[in-house]
Amino acid sequence: MTTTLLHRRAAALALTVATAAFVAGCVSTPDRPPTLLTLPGPTASTPVPVTAAPREGSTLAIARLDIPEYLVSRRVRYRTDGSTLAEWPDTFWAERIEVGMSREFASALRARLPGWRLCESQCAQWSPVAGLRVVIDRMDYSRAQRRLLATARVAVGSHETDARSVNSQRLDYELKAEADTPQAQAQAYADLLDRLATDAAAAVAGVTALAAPSTAAPAGR
Repeated sequence: MTTTLLHRRAAALALTVATAAFVAGCVSTPDRPPTLLTLPGPTASTPVPVTAAPREGSTLAIARLDIPEYLVSRRVRYRTDGSTLAEWPDTFWAERIEVGMSREFASALRARLPGWRLCESQCAQWSPVAGLRVVIDRMDYSRAQRRLLATARVAVGSHETDARSVNSQRLDYELKAEADTPQAQAQAYADLLDRLATDAAAAVAGVTALAAPSTAAPAGR
């Protein structure tokens, strides 16, 4: 009985020591802080292709950029196959991704349409000459391939003709990331917005140039 009692006490003591060590380890190792991710702006070395405006002071009404619903999340998601998404561990967007992308797209577009007034809400008072809507139907980042595949629809409507003609086009993009990190994925998104802004600015300039009134000199008296 004495030997059994000693064995029980030794086992209890060992369990107490192991539990204390485990608790001490948990207390001494703090939880890993989450990574808050933002979309990077254009680098100073990146040239901005400029599309000239047809007339100084023209107003362009811009709808908020649409992105796929499956990406509207605080978690940073990527695609693992044709029907499956995954999330970077402990990584979150610092703001709503659809808000950040709309802002960065509008900023890139302003750089390509000098002389234009870009209006994103309550635009009637400015009498816009055209409206722009961009819908990103696909924005799939493959972590394994470090590749972003995107498809977007760009629609520009002229407000200066009775028919309010709309020019719509579909655009496909493929961009590569330089590293296997969430920051590299964010950079690929930023590169996509730059490409989109260039193509959208060209579409706006083309439609509004066609709708611009003739500047031919009037006939003689």
